[in-house]
Amino acid sequence: MLDPVTIGTAVQVATGAFKILQRGFQAGRELEQMTADLSRWMSAVSDVDNLEKNAKNPSLWLKLTKGKSIESLALEAFTAKKTLEDQRYQLKMAIQLTRGVAAWNELIALEGKIRKQRQEAIYAAQQRRQKIIEYVAWTVVIGAGLATLTGFVLLLKAHTAQANDWANDMTVCRLVKCMKIDKRQEACVYRGAHHSQETLFFDYGEWKPREYLCQWNPDQPPPPNVYDVLEAIKESQN
Repeated sequence: MLDPVTIGTAVQVATGAFKILQRGFQAGRELEQMTADLSRWMSAVSDVDNLEKNAKNPSLWLKLTKGKSIESLALEAFTAKKTLEDQRYQLKMAIQLTRGVAAWNELIALEGKIRKQRQEAIYAAQQRRQKIIEYVAWTVVIGAGLATLTGFVLLLKAHTAQANDWANDMTVCRLVKCMKIDKRQEACVYRGAHHSQETLFFDYGEWKPREYLCQWNPDQPPPPNVYDVLEAIKESQN
């Protein structure tokens, strides 16, 4: 529907018919003998006008997908119309000279009928087909976008729920005491709320955090005394 080649083809048809009409007038042929060529010329002019109108008012889909093509089509349609306007002027002069102003006015009325017929039979069908294509394309694009967005939201919810579960299972434990258990290692006991307690091992002299996230288990019994824990670890190492 918006193919620049269509304008080129229409101009070729109009120019071919125009040259035949020129030769006919030069040979003294009657206007009635050239009605088929006049009809071809008028139809081609109508096609160019229709394509120019579409290029000036493209749909949003065509603007997004064929922006450069539409600009090229509008420029080609403008150039084509200038060529056809020159042909129209020459035909007008020839017909008014040979058959009078009334004959030209009759041809203008005929051209109006041809434009109306082509609008109803051809252009309207092209517009309906283009709308269907765009409707299907928008449906696919929007559907794909919604599917991607839904997948992202579900993934985000899953990660959020996992993070919340992990956060709910943890509590802050603070360093209570450290003890050297051999020449290279120290054992440090961290204790938090609800009897949460964990023992971490560090190399001797290594930096030790003052706080640590411990596993929280509110149902566990009270942990043993810190000193007992450290002594038990030291004895096991010995």
